[in-house]
Amino acid sequence: MSTAKKSKSAMQRNLMLAQLGVLSALIIVMTFVPYIGYISYGWLSITLIHIPVIVGACVLGWQGGAILGGVWGLACIVKAILQPPTPLEGILFRNPLIALLPRVLAGAAAGLVFLLVSKKDKRGHIATALAAIAACLCNTTFVMGGIYLFYGEKYGAQLNINAISFGGLTNYILAAFGVNAVIEMAVGIAIAVPVVYALRKVKTRI
Repeated sequence: MSTAKKSKSAMQRNLMLAQLGVLSALIIVMTFVPYIGYISYGWLSITLIHIPVIVGACVLGWQGGAILGGVWGLACIVKAILQPPTPLEGILFRNPLIALLPRVLAGAAAGLVFLLVSKKDKRGHIATALAAIAACLCNTTFVMGGIYLFYGEKYGAQLNINAISFGGLTNYILAAFGVNAVIEMAVGIAIAVPVVYALRKVKTRI
């Protein structure tokens, strides 16, 4: 390998590590600074932390997405232990199968979808949008599914689920899934598409 190629490879590697570090720091800040990473309503929260994960997955590949998803999940567990928004969330999100695994899978899924679609979408806009949808669906499905599987009875009792008009815990989770997923997808697409496009242009110039 020539000196020029080695230098270019080193620059790309350093850029990748820098981007991974910045996005990881952003995830941590968004997790612990109030009203930045989570918008709470009732017993649920809409998250914005999926955005750095989606961006990283599209720019750094599915491995980078999985790593950033892992950072998100670990930060979520620490937050659940140290400063949970509600006592119930402090219980739910200490479980790695709810807090960690879905986020790792969401990051990996976003990266894989982007990789497949971007082969025919050179600008990457459609690929990024589909990656955002994949990440949101994966995260919400596994988080809400894990809550139902592991804590369904306790979660329902805390919500007084039989007294509300949703018709039971399952319907409540389906309604929450619809609200969370749609909002998170819309916000993720709106922000991730231009950011990913800009970062990919920087990467190709090196």
